Amino acid sequence: MWEATLWTACLAAVVLMAKPDMHERSKPTALLAHLLLALPFFTLVSRFIVNDTSIQYVAAFGGESLPMKYRFAATWAAREGPILMWVVWLSLLAWLWRKPIVGKSSESNISRNFRQRVMYGFSLTLLFIALVLNPFKPTPNFFVGSGLNELLQTNLMIIHPPIIFLAYSFCIFIAAVSLAAIFTHETTDIETRILTLVRPGLLVTTVGIGLGGLWAYLILDWGGYWAWDPVETGSFLPWLALVGLSHMRTRPGKVTDNGWIGAGLVVGALALFATLVTRAGGVWASSVHTFVISDTGSAPDDAFSRMMLLKSDALAGVEIMTYLMFILLMVGSWLMLNRRAYHARPSPNSALILLIPTIGAGLAIFFGADLYHWIPNPVIFGLLICFVGLDKLSNPNVVRNSEGWNFHSGKLLPSIIVLPVAVYLLVPKAFFVMLFIVFFTPMYYSDNASKEWIWASLGIMLGLAGAWSGMIGIITAAVVILVFIAPFLMEEDETKKSDTWMTKSRLNRLALWSSVMLVSLYLVLTLVILLESIDTINFDAHELYGAPFLLGFAAAMLTYTRRKANPQNTVYVLLAVLSFSLYMAIFFSDTLGGDSSTALSDYINRGVIAWISFPMLLLLVGPLVFEVKQQITKSTKQKFWLRIPVNAHLVHLGLVLLLIGHITTTVLVDRGDASHRITLVKDEIIIDGNYGFEFTELIATEDNLEVGDGFVGAKITVYDYQDGDFDEIGVVEPGMLRFDRTGTARSEVDVLSRWSGDMVFIFDGTQAQGLMQQTSSNGLESVNLVRVTIYDLPASHLVWLGWSLMMLGMLGVTYSGIYKIKQLNTKNQNLFEEE
Repeated sequence: MWEATLWTACLAAVVLMAKPDMHERSKPTALLAHLLLALPFFTLVSRFIVNDTSIQYVAAFGGESLPMKYRFAATWAAREGPILMWVVWLSLLAWLWRKPIVGKSSESNISRNFRQRVMYGFSLTLLFIALVLNPFKPTPNFFVGSGLNELLQTNLMIIHPPIIFLAYSFCIFIAAVSLAAIFTHETTDIETRILTLVRPGLLVTTVGIGLGGLWAYLILDWGGYWAWDPVETGSFLPWLALVGLSHMRTRPGKVTDNGWIGAGLVVGALALFATLVTRAGGVWASSVHTFVISDTGSAPDDAFSRMMLLKSDALAGVEIMTYLMFILLMVGSWLMLNRRAYHARPSPNSALILLIPTIGAGLAIFFGADLYHWIPNPVIFGLLICFVGLDKLSNPNVVRNSEGWNFHSGKLLPSIIVLPVAVYLLVPKAFFVMLFIVFFTPMYYSDNASKEWIWASLGIMLGLAGAWSGMIGIITAAVVILVFIAPFLMEEDETKKSDTWMTKSRLNRLALWSSVMLVSLYLVLTLVILLESIDTINFDAHELYGAPFLLGFAAAMLTYTRRKANPQNTVYVLLAVLSFSLYMAIFFSDTLGGDSSTALSDYINRGVIAWISFPMLLLLVGPLVFEVKQQITKSTKQKFWLRIPVNAHLVHLGLVLLLIGHITTTVLVDRGDASHRITLVKDEIIIDGNYGFEFTELIATEDNLEVGDGFVGAKITVYDYQDGDFDEIGVVEPGMLRFDRTGTARSEVDVLSRWSGDMVFIFDGTQAQGLMQQTSSNGLESVNLVRVTIYDLPASHLVWLGWSLMMLGMLGVTYSGIYKIKQLNTKNQNLFEEE
């Protein structure tokens, strides 16, 4: 009976795809259709609330003993629930933006209808996947569920996953706008349409990632908010893409329409990729976040091949392969966009390719996940190459007036085929080759490849990141880099201007360019490291290779805040701070405290990483505070909270504070160092550094627990130790929650907050079972020793203060954008009435 809601939702999606402007014909009917799309999710929620164990999904993850809020959260405990929740968010966004988006010019109905069809088509695809998984299938006889994962039984997990899927829905919507621009050829004012969605999307993504970090900080027993876990890193990628998109309008020069469209496709593709990382259990085996597990696929050493092993998995195969097909669709659309510019004529109507993933998921309902097993691995990216590469063979008479050295002037096989094939032979890793194709294609179709320095930079970073992460060898990386620098090596020498580059305008342009380029390059670096982190988390690699980017960001922001100062003095300031950073990193790397002396290699320790960017970030705080104050007090008719520059600089200030806190609490803390694990003797003060810790009482109880079946923990008094004197500063009770149904336990972290930062206390879970056995036999008083992991995190408050300021600023930017659109609507309406 309940399964009928899925078929009804599918029918509603089909109707909306056929009539995307239904709200103009009958608003109640259109609203009903959108509600029907959401019906399966809320039906599943209702089954959890009443604990309907006749449904296997509820029997597996629900429970009558769960509080009502956790029964609701159990809806997204596995694959089926999040898919249906995603459909709800997609339908909500489609309803909110059902009218043409207004900017300097209004979006046409044709473009609006197309991007709405993409939204409804993706929703239909998700519903097909849900039909394959069938969240309403009956419970088999003698079935015993494992219950809701104990890590999900927290208040933050009630709101964190829904917000993340809302963020991904915004990313899909942005990609839909880009696809509409490609296939309807309507690119006028494309940046306004994209930015209208980017601003709220970036706000929601920041909130979602921050809540995930807060959950890790308070619940997970690693003692921090960020650990470069694959799922964390996956969600970070679309955030980086949204940041880059939000700055494209402020960078010097006009961004081409193709640039905006391509950036929009990147956002959508990375949101799908982040979903892949989370849902493709067994691929990123190192992730502690992967609650959806598949036991298949551990032999191949690259992510793409492991995904291919999931093709025959009835649970994971359909979903993972469908997301992958959508990613390839966006890549193919990007290649087609570049090909169209090359031929200087409209492409044939290729909108039907948007139906390929939907049709594939639909056929999988009838043929099973084995349908995807028919697709050989090399064929997938081979089709991408041929999609554009065969142009040269099928259109040999195409003649272009070259402005300089280019890749497409040869008469033999086009380099768009030869080079990717050569790279694949050197690096048989499909994702790496796909990235190579994406970056190389705009250079291939350019009449002067030496002008495409942006794509060349991304390609060079691809080669460097591949070598740094260990994905490719040094020689292979050199070949890849050589391809992207070839146009600059072959370019003929030209007379260069002799005027100095050290001017206010040029420094300002450099600073503004950095906002986009640094984010883009860092995104490529992070993505490549993630692709290689399928068995182990490359924590040190992320921090080490990311440090120069933090330095670059701080230097660019400092340059911008000094845009009215003497340019020579600005350069001297930057060089002085950089020299100081290098001097301290080389000779005094262990002076920052924490684990700064912990070696990462023969020449680098944690202090070196921190000193690279720490001074520049600290120096930047003052100018940014002054910048915010100056923007607020600026004399204008508009109220300061409606001005985008005020809110944007508030975001920048928050980010700088967060990064400073990140260095002190994450970069400088080695969470694998055994020195943080301290054995405490009952009623004795154990001195560690400037603190004393006294274990006074063992706590064991089964009463008044919201979740779990038992709690065991230690009551610890914390002292400030100075010159032999002990000053009590607080009492903490870290412990473990026991879950008898699954035979597992969850750490209950306790945090002692002080003005200087937090001290995190984690009860050593390996001793919990032994302590419970000892107390049951000899009583609580028999326990005289406990082990506790203690992390002292100075300036940790800056992380949460910075995050809060970022959200406040992003909220202001979003509201400012909405306010401007309302003003445009009012102005257009007044003009219409006057006419």
